[in-house]
Amino acid sequence: MHSDRQAAIQALDREAAGNSGNERYRALVRGLRWCAAFNENDQRFDFTFSNYLTMLDELTLTRLHPALEQIVHGLIVQEFARAVPRLQKLFPADADGYGDFISILPVAYHHQVPIGPLQRFAGRHFAGIALPDRLQEFHRAAKERNYDALTTLIVEATFIDLADRMGASADFRMPPNNYQTFLEEAAEIPFVHGPGEDGYGDQNYYATHLVLALNHYGYHPLPVSAADDHVFRYLSGHYNAVRNQADDLDLLCEYLYCLRTFARENGGSVAEGERHVLSRQNADGSWGTADDFNGDPYDQLHPTWTAITLLVQGE
Repeated sequence: MHSDRQAAIQALDREAAGNSGNERYRALVRGLRWCAAFNENDQRFDFTFSNYLTMLDELTLTRLHPALEQIVHGLIVQEFARAVPRLQKLFPADADGYGDFISILPVAYHHQVPIGPLQRFAGRHFAGIALPDRLQEFHRAAKERNYDALTTLIVEATFIDLADRMGASADFRMPPNNYQTFLEEAAEIPFVHGPGEDGYGDQNYYATHLVLALNHYGYHPLPVSAADDHVFRYLSGHYNAVRNQADDLDLLCEYLYCLRTFARENGGSVAEGERHVLSRQNADGSWGTADDFNGDPYDQLHPTWTAITLLVQGE
């Protein structure tokens, strides 16, 4: 299995070398190469697995680079095979662990990995888990303007809905699907914080994850909806503060991704912001600061994740 991952990394090296004249694409491939090498370490892999899969899967949804799509598909299949013997370690036997497990199911269906081992694991590992209905938690978080909790709930609901759309309810015991209700109610949740205020960062990440919920992490075009209008007005109005004041590259990448998803240049700001992101790539292909790399594996991975899923949108 280790040799298979090395083969994928070598294929990415060849793809980067063969596209030296395309700065954006080469930066994307070098960033992906760093992610694959980063997750060769089993402890990092265990910590980031479901997020890593989400990142890889989204890179295959643009369908603009067949060679890259083939490499990433192969990597996803390999990483699933690597994970199967480790599933008990990857997912705690509780409701949050099951929610995290459900997030890998759309990737499994999309890339046609064997479902049987996942079914057997879930049937055994989560058999005694009461599947929660998160609706009351969502209402409480909305009332308290707890944007961090809202983000967690919206993301979980998105993957439940996406898995349902792919037929997971025929193969797995699924929690209640509150996706549509959450998004309808999100259109009425105000953004109350301004730049520099406590809670502004959490509010921003909630806003960007609303867009990811609306497009199912790249699977579907943005729907015309009240939530769509609500979040676009917020993101476009706060872009300059995020670009020039927040000093948060991860958040800037997510803002730029969202504006690209809305197909709005925002007066040329998107192109300028993407040039800035390209300029911040590290020599090893990653993005991130010393503080990021002193954090846990998710903190280390996240800046590069946000950068490459932004850059692939413009390719």
